[in-house]
Amino acid sequence: MLRENYRTILRLAGIVRILARYDAEPLSKRFFPLRLLTLLFGLSADVRRLRHGHPPEVRLRKILEDLGPTFIKFGQALSTRMDAIPEEIGLELKRLQDDVPPFSFEIVKTTVEEGLNGKLDRLYSRFDPVPVASASMAQVHRAVTSDGRDVAVKVMRPNVEHVVEQDIGMLTTLANLIEAHIPEWQRFQVRRVVDEFAVTIRSEMNFLVEGTRAQRFRDNFKNDSEMRTPEVFWPLTSRRVMTLEWSDGIPIDELSLHPNMGLDAVKISTNIITSFFKQVFRDGFFHADQHPGNIFILPDGSLTILDFGIVGRVSLRDRILLAELLRGFLERNYRKVAEVHLAAGFVPRHTNLDEFEDACRQIGEPIFGQPLKEISIAQLLAQLFKVTEQFAMPVQPQLLLLQKTMFTLEGVGREINPDLNMWVLAEPLIRDWMIENLGPVGKIREARERVKRIKDSTQMMPELLYNGLERLATDRVQIRIHPSSLKQLERRVGLGFHRQSASITGGTLFVGGAVMVSAGLSAWWYGPPLLLAAIYYLRGMRPVR
Repeated sequence: MLRENYRTILRLAGIVRILARYDAEPLSKRFFPLRLLTLLFGLSADVRRLRHGHPPEVRLRKILEDLGPTFIKFGQALSTRMDAIPEEIGLELKRLQDDVPPFSFEIVKTTVEEGLNGKLDRLYSRFDPVPVASASMAQVHRAVTSDGRDVAVKVMRPNVEHVVEQDIGMLTTLANLIEAHIPEWQRFQVRRVVDEFAVTIRSEMNFLVEGTRAQRFRDNFKNDSEMRTPEVFWPLTSRRVMTLEWSDGIPIDELSLHPNMGLDAVKISTNIITSFFKQVFRDGFFHADQHPGNIFILPDGSLTILDFGIVGRVSLRDRILLAELLRGFLERNYRKVAEVHLAAGFVPRHTNLDEFEDACRQIGEPIFGQPLKEISIAQLLAQLFKVTEQFAMPVQPQLLLLQKTMFTLEGVGREINPDLNMWVLAEPLIRDWMIENLGPVGKIREARERVKRIKDSTQMMPELLYNGLERLATDRVQIRIHPSSLKQLERRVGLGFHRQSASITGGTLFVGGAVMVSAGLSAWWYGPPLLLAAIYYLRGMRPVR
C-alpha cells in the first residue's frame, strides 16, 4: 500500500512539474501552488525560450505528449470536442503522435503465451519478432497460423492497465478542480468528458471488446462491396492478445505513391462516404477513428478499416433527427431546423425559435453560397455546434463524435478526389433510409414490432408478478399471503394485463390501417387490420372479475 501511494505521489509530482515547465494556462493562473512553481521554472533561460517559442496550443500538445499514453489518448479524444475548446487548440491536438518505441520480443512472447495458454511455436507456424507498428497501448506483429493463414497479432503493452488507471484518477481529480474553481467551464461538463474517456480507454485495453466490435462491422457489411472488415481469429484472441486476418491493402494516404495499381480515386472516395453513411444511418454503429492510418485500400478499390478501439452509436431517434436536420439545411428551411432542435431537446424549451432560426440561417447561407463541390456537411455541423454557448445547448457527445468522424472522412475523401461532394453521395442514401423507416412500410413494421413486444411482455407479466410476490412473502418483511388469495390476485392481474394488451393492440392495428388508408392502398390492405382492431377493442372491453 505504501509503495502504491509512493508511486502515485511521484506520478502526481511529475505531472505538476510538466505543467509548470510549459506554463499550462489557465490552470497556472487559477491555482497558486502551480503558479508559484511556474514562476520558479521560468527563471531558467531554456524554459523561457521554450515558452516564448511556442503558442499556448502547441505547449498544450507538448504537455500531453510528455505526460504519456493516457494523456495522449485524452488529448485525441478532446480534439473531437470542438464545441468545448477553441478551434486552434482542437486542430493542434489532432497532431498528437501515438508512435512510441517497441517493447522487446521476449515480453511479446510471454504475453502471447500467457494470454493464449500455449507455446508460441505451437500457436503460430511463423511469428515475426520485428513489429510492423508500435503505439502507446499495443504493438502489431505479422504471423502465420498453424493452418497457413496470414494474420496480424496485436499485443498489449506490459503494465499499461496500471498506468492508465492511475492517470484516470489524476484526470478525475483535475476535472473536479476545474468544475469547482472555473465556473465558466461548467457547461463543458469536464467531469463527464473524463468519465466518457475512461470508459473508452478501458475498452481499448480489452481486445475481447475490440474483437466483438470488429465482428459486428464484419457482419454488418458482409453483403456490401464498399468495405470489408478483417476476420477475427477467436481461438487466438484474449484480453491482451488479438489475432486478425492480414490485410494486403495500402494506406489511403499512400495512394499517390502507387500510380501503377490502376485504382480509381472517384470510386474510392465514393466508397468512403457511402460506407460511412451506411454505418451511421443503416446500422447506427460507426467506426469513430477513421484517420488515414486506419483506412486501407484493397486492389479492387474497396476499403478495409482497422483499430476498433473507438466506436460511436446513434439511436434510431437521433438518426431520424439528424436526417431531418440535414435535409432542413439543404432545403434552406431554417425554421424546420430550429423546430427539430426544439423537438429533440437540443435547446431549452424557452428558446426563442425566431432567434434560433436566424442563427441557423447565418450558418447555412454562407456555406450554400459556395460552389456545389465545396459544400461541406462537416463544416455545417461544426458551425452549428459553435452556437451552443449562445443558446445554452447541452453537449451531445454522440453527435460531436459523429461530426468529428465526418470531418475527418470528408478531408480524406477530398484529398484523393477534390471534386467530392459528400451531400450528393449521401442524400439518396438518407432519403431511401427515411422512406424505409418513416414511410408506410416502416410504420407497419414498427407497429408489428410494438405488438410483438407488448405480447411478449404480457405473457411474462403473470409469472414475474407471481415470482415477485413469492419473494416478498418469504423475505424479512414476513408478509403472509394465503395461496388461494395469491391465485385469485394472479388471475385478476393477468386478466387486467390481457385487457390492456388487447386495447393497445387494437389501437396499434387501427393506426396501421389508417396509415394504409392515407397512403392510398386498397381495401385488401387496410381492411384486415381495421377488422382486427375492432375485434381486439371488443376483447379489451371485457370486464375484469
